[in-house]
Amino acid sequence: MLPNRVYEVLPYVYISTGAVAMSLLGHLVAVLSGLILIVAGALVWILRSDHRRGDLKHSTSHHGSLPFWLYELQPFVYATGGLLLWQLSSNKYMYPSALVLIVVGLQIWLMRNSQRKHQSPDRSRASI
Repeated sequence: MLPNRVYEVLPYVYISTGAVAMSLLGHLVAVLSGLILIVAGALVWILRSDHRRGDLKHSTSHHGSLPFWLYELQPFVYATGGLLLWQLSSNKYMYPSALVLIVVGLQIWLMRNSQRKHQSPDRSRASI
């Protein structure tokens, strides 16, 4: 078992390490590794968030045209797409679009994080 402090920050460590690897290293292997880390961190964050939600009627009855997983991955797709566009584009006119995608992804993620009613983590239940 991991200490609670380490356990709770793991998804953020995965996502930030993946973003740093993608943006600073620039090699194709680093970009793919960073993408894998971001997806892993996003999935862990989504699973924990859905498991801890206190407003279960909102999480079980999904309204909208997007499937559940696509809806939940949306902020991570925007931010990662913007990061990839920033890193892989050689056209300087693409940078504003990349920045907008990154900011929109972060904004959606922060809004979802603040609007969900999470219960405190129960360490006696199975860890995700």
